[in-house]
Amino acid sequence: MLGLFKIIRICSLVLGLSGIIVFVPAGVPYAQGSAAADEDCLGCHEDYDKGLASTAHRLASTIDKPATIVECVSCHAGVETHFDEPDRGTIDNPAVMDAARVEKLCTTCHESHLQTQTIGFDPHVGQNVSCTSCHSVHGTNDKLLIDAAGSFCGSCHVAVVNDFRRRSNHPLIGANVGCIDCHGFAQGSGPDYGHGDAVNCSRCHPQQAGPFLFEHEATSSFTPEGGGCVACHSPHGSSNDRLLTQPDDRLCLQCHMAPPGHATAHGGNLAAFACVACHSEIHGSYDNLYLLDPQLGDKLGTGPQGCFCHYYR
Repeated sequence: MLGLFKIIRICSLVLGLSGIIVFVPAGVPYAQGSAAADEDCLGCHEDYDKGLASTAHRLASTIDKPATIVECVSCHAGVETHFDEPDRGTIDNPAVMDAARVEKLCTTCHESHLQTQTIGFDPHVGQNVSCTSCHSVHGTNDKLLIDAAGSFCGSCHVAVVNDFRRRSNHPLIGANVGCIDCHGFAQGSGPDYGHGDAVNCSRCHPQQAGPFLFEHEATSSFTPEGGGCVACHSPHGSSNDRLLTQPDDRLCLQCHMAPPGHATAHGGNLAAFACVACHSEIHGSYDNLYLLDPQLGDKLGTGPQGCFCHYYR
């Protein structure tokens, strides 16, 4: 193997103008761009280059005219010592380095998420979370994530994972939904990294997204009155049906007062009805300001025009 256990490695550098030959003793680090460095590493770490072959980290020594020089020593410093004493402790390994050193290493080529598309606040900073907490450079998943669904998030966000075990939940445990389906922290619009708030939910729930002629303001995160889907739903899981934050009419009553007439009108028989029994179009309506059920008259036994006074206002 080229120079692996030589006591003295002699390299010659010929300076064309002066004809001087300079002898460089052993222990001088490899210069970037040297194919020999990769060959030496792969002699022991066989096939480690194959995981890089289809990624932007592919070794420059394996392709013609590389646009970017990437070598084993680009990420693993200390090779000159490691060759003399091949041990885990004599070579830098970003997978086990502390977060500050990893970020310094990775950002020599990559801008950090904080610098690119986040809003300037990153709760991961200071928590010893580094690039290698989520990414595996020798991996093959999209964006080199440790796992494609982002399940690694649960190793820190234990309480959130427990929410997915509630009676009503998004199917994270069954692997139908992954954390990064909703949370893309390199493209976040807020500290929770949600993709566009309510717009994020509409990708899977377009029937609730509208647009509606008569909107329920609470469903829109873009109005002063609205908090978006999370105003009523707990996105991870809930003990209530349909991921609701509160059960039954208590959810509606946190924003709306029950009109006094509900207890007396029509002989008082509507007092026992739940809000959604009549106001079933809670996300929005195409034809009714009060978001009433289009079939409400038939359901109450008053015929299609039975709720005319309310329905067409």
